[in-house]
Amino acid sequence: MIDAMMRPRGCLGDRCQNRGRFVVRHFRLLLSVVVVMLLGIMASWGPLSAVAQEASPAASPVALSPLLQQWVDGVEAGDGDAIAALYTEDAVHEDVPADMVVEGPEEIGALVSGTVEQFDDVRYEVLAAHESGDLGILEYRFSATDLESGQPISIRGVYIFELAGDRIRRSADYYDVASILAQLGILDLGEEMAAATPAP
Repeated sequence: MIDAMMRPRGCLGDRCQNRGRFVVRHFRLLLSVVVVMLLGIMASWGPLSAVAQEASPAASPVALSPLLQQWVDGVEAGDGDAIAALYTEDAVHEDVPADMVVEGPEEIGALVSGTVEQFDDVRYEVLAAHESGDLGILEYRFSATDLESGQPISIRGVYIFELAGDRIRRSADYYDVASILAQLGILDLGEEMAAATPAP
C-alpha cells in the first residue's frame, strides 16, 4: 500500500518506467535535431577563424554613420544638448536594466548629462556597429572613474537605435548592473562569478 502511495499519479507498475524511457528517447531525438541544425548554421558562416577575425575590434576601426558618431561624441562629452538635438520630438529612451523610460529629447539629454556627471575620465569605446535601414546597434565598452567612490569601472553593453532619417526615434541601453556593483565593491559575486565576469 505504501509503495503504491509513493508512486507518481498515473504510474502503475512498469508503465511509469516505460513512460520515462519514452520521454528520454524523444528528448534525445529532439536534442540531436537541434545540434544538427546549429552545426548546419555554423557551417554556412564559413570558416570560424574568418568570422572571429572579422569581429575583432583590433582588426579594423569601427566606422559609424555621422548620426551615431555625433551621439558617441555627445555621450563622451556629457553634452546633453548635443544628444537632445539628435532625437525626434516624440523620442523615447529606455534604460532596460534600470527599468527606466524617458521621453522627449530634453529628458534624454538630461539623463545622459546627469549620468556622465557622476564619473570622471569617461571613455565610450565602440567595439562594433551595425546599421541597416532604420536600425542601428552599437556594442560598446564604457570606462570611467566613479566620483563618489573613486573606483574605476568598465562595462560592456549594447545600444539599440530606431532611426528616423537623420534623427533617433527610440534608443534602448542594455548592460550588466551586477558587474558595475561588483566593481564598486557593493556586490560580492563570489569567486566563481568573479572569474566568469570580464575584467575591466
